[in-house]
Amino acid sequence: MKTIVFFDFDGMLYKKDSLLEFTKFSRGNISFYTGLLLLLPYLIGLKLRIYPNEKTKIKFIRHFFKDYKYDDFNTLCRNFSLTKIEQNLAKETYTKFLNHLENNHLVYIVTASLPEWIEPWSNQFGVSVIGTKIEVQNNLLTGNFSTKNCFGIEKVSRIKELINLDEFDEIHVYGNGKGDIEMLTISKRFI
Repeated sequence: MKTIVFFDFDGMLYKKDSLLEFTKFSRGNISFYTGLLLLLPYLIGLKLRIYPNEKTKIKFIRHFFKDYKYDDFNTLCRNFSLTKIEQNLAKETYTKFLNHLENNHLVYIVTASLPEWIEPWSNQFGVSVIGTKIEVQNNLLTGNFSTKNCFGIEKVSRIKELINLDEFDEIHVYGNGKGDIEMLTISKRFI
């Protein structure tokens, strides 16, 4: 029996919001909280559902990372991934993650976060990340995305671009947020 498994990352496999945690890690608390104050109108708009998720995320990325050297960004991502992710894994979900790997299931992480700060950790398990891709020009982050934000229906679209789901007898999906609802519909067994 051929089984594929999709895990959402933030709030499911990882207990926190990795974008916020990575930003705190890479920019420091003072810069992080000052930036949040400056971005507060957009964050409130997001919570009130009057400002879109993707636009808010782009404002956030631009504020904190625009014109960052991609090589330096990747170094920060690697350091975060290999020192911080393990500390904040959701134990029950992580146990299921490991069980699927032990059973030789094909496992993916599907996330709205950037793969750069997850892959150094996930690569240790041979697990690929499907996520939002950051735009880079001349080795500098532009503050934009080179793909759509991997959230909601975009998660399903990105999965189907890469994988023929008809080849699998079982499809397990682990997701618990509003950005996972559509992904749960592809499951032949959702958790």
